[in-house]
Amino acid sequence: MNVQGFLYMLHILFIVIGYSCITEVLSADGDVSKMMCEKYSEAVIQEEDSPVLTPGAGKNKVSTCGIVEVPLVVGGVKAGPREFPHMAIIGYGALETDISWMCGGTLVSDEWVLTAAHCGKSREKGPAKWVRLGELNLEDSDDDAQPQDFTISEMILHPDYKLPARYHDIALFKLSTKVVFSGYIRPACLQAEEHFKDTTGIAIGYGRMDYANDAQSKHLLKVTLNFVTNTDCVKYYKNDIGGRQIPEGIRDEQLCSGVLEGGKDTCQGDSGGPLQVVLEEPYCMYSVVGVTSFGKFCGFKNSPAIYTRVSSYIQWIESIVWK
Repeated sequence: MNVQGFLYMLHILFIVIGYSCITEVLSADGDVSKMMCEKYSEAVIQEEDSPVLTPGAGKNKVSTCGIVEVPLVVGGVKAGPREFPHMAIIGYGALETDISWMCGGTLVSDEWVLTAAHCGKSREKGPAKWVRLGELNLEDSDDDAQPQDFTISEMILHPDYKLPARYHDIALFKLSTKVVFSGYIRPACLQAEEHFKDTTGIAIGYGRMDYANDAQSKHLLKVTLNFVTNTDCVKYYKNDIGGRQIPEGIRDEQLCSGVLEGGKDTCQGDSGGPLQVVLEEPYCMYSVVGVTSFGKFCGFKNSPAIYTRVSSYIQWIESIVWK
């Protein structure tokens, strides 16, 4: 490791240690998340050696932001390099040579990934074991990406998650080693307030590209979806209320999103991934408002998907991630 890399790691270490020490004095739900959001945004700007071949020329500060100004999954388009540096992929299988990437997640600190509780294990391959960060295309080693694989050392599913119902479908996976942030890997922010002004969000994932096709995308896809109020969403799930997944209907801890005309949606394989909005401040950061949970028919008309509402679980998340 060069001197620049060592100093950067030291900088991040001071951030995490210093700010973990003052979390005890922050009492309101979301205070810690907001503070860490500000600190993680500092990783967007990195120092590089000056191209001027003059002794003592110093270093330049360079933005690694990859967010596309107009963000364009079923009906999705390919994400760009460094556009979603918080995206995590959850893998299953005992051997590193035989990993099945079947769920998504969000890096929320230097050692925790937020995902769906139902991603805790696969029916075919058992418990989740792997997390990959910094990826763009699962099969292309020449893409502009810097993937890193981690093993999962601990899984914490929300204590109220009880199958077959899909309520409280949220979990935190701890990585075996801490992450060094870069332009390709850094956490997202968490939506602490229930209400927000955005009318659309961005879903991302490596899931199936249409309902009839079992093949999952090898490239990270993104899609813009409309937020649907729970009152309206109930209309599209009226035949499902009282059933196994939503016996009590759509609850406040859930939110709906989709394109009611059809053609755009999340699908199998996108579970656990983030539904997010772009923040005005801090610079180049997303706020995760939902965790992909389940839906009806991917991309069909009048079939919005249901997500776990992150703001309803801020206190639970903070008590684990920044305890």
